[in-house]
Amino acid sequence: MTARDFLAVAGGDEPALVSAKIDGLRRFILLYGAARTWLWLIYGAQIDRFALVLSGLVLSGCAVLAWTAVRAHWAPRIAAPVLLLQLVGVFPFADNHFGLEVLVVGVLAVVGPRRQGEAEALQGILWLTAIVLFQTGLQKVLYGQYFGGEFLAFMVGRGGRFGDVFAWVLPQVEVARLAAYDALRSGAGPYRVESTLFVVASNAVYLVEIALGPLLLLRRTRTMAAMGALAFLLLIQLGAREVGFALLFGNLLLLFPANDLGRRLFPAFALFVVWVVLTAAGVLPGRAWIDPGWM
Repeated sequence: MTARDFLAVAGGDEPALVSAKIDGLRRFILLYGAARTWLWLIYGAQIDRFALVLSGLVLSGCAVLAWTAVRAHWAPRIAAPVLLLQLVGVFPFADNHFGLEVLVVGVLAVVGPRRQGEAEALQGILWLTAIVLFQTGLQKVLYGQYFGGEFLAFMVGRGGRFGDVFAWVLPQVEVARLAAYDALRSGAGPYRVESTLFVVASNAVYLVEIALGPLLLLRRTRTMAAMGALAFLLLIQLGAREVGFALLFGNLLLLFPANDLGRRLFPAFALFVVWVVLTAAGVLPGRAWIDPGWM
């Protein structure tokens, strides 16, 4: 099997649909990258401020360039090295989804003039998305802290938005016990609970991720797997509230169904992203609602 045949497993869309998906993703992810950069600047990311301003201007220009009819393919080509320099600047403290952003823009950069290589780029991005989802579940298995619910029990003990979501399936006495542990002191455990529902929920997390990854690539199961992954993503965000990751990965999942829903939803995504930046900057009211870690 050649590399082209390998990529084609994730293919099957008509050329017009492939173009629509590439256009939508290119416009979204470059706007997303520009917005993330301005948020980094607003909230004082550990990177040179002049470099952030310069890269923010370049990425904003790329987001505009992505809308041109003839030169849109240059937008990710210009953005890719800028993002790579940002990655070097924040390494090793970059979020995982920033690395995913860099990879996706890098793949989009291979698209040439007159839409050359669009099908291969889309297939590569679909493979990348499926691999990330599968690897996320596999990583949890290798950690070994989900089988008995230890990790989620630890998060409940720490409190906060993530722990609060899972605390509802535990008796209050268990929540109080977990919260009493000093996580910074050795021997603070054990973070084990007797709630069957809690343990089932813990194991379901990695099982869903591992199962949906391969199903995303198969044409017969692709749409259902994508919808399931989107529902799972939204469910997890009830606790995690990683808005930047949810926006990015959600747009990647929207590439799998045989429609251009992601491109058609772009105005809603764009309005939200712009609102976040303007609110964080104090131009619009409600800054207290914006979490600095959203992007």
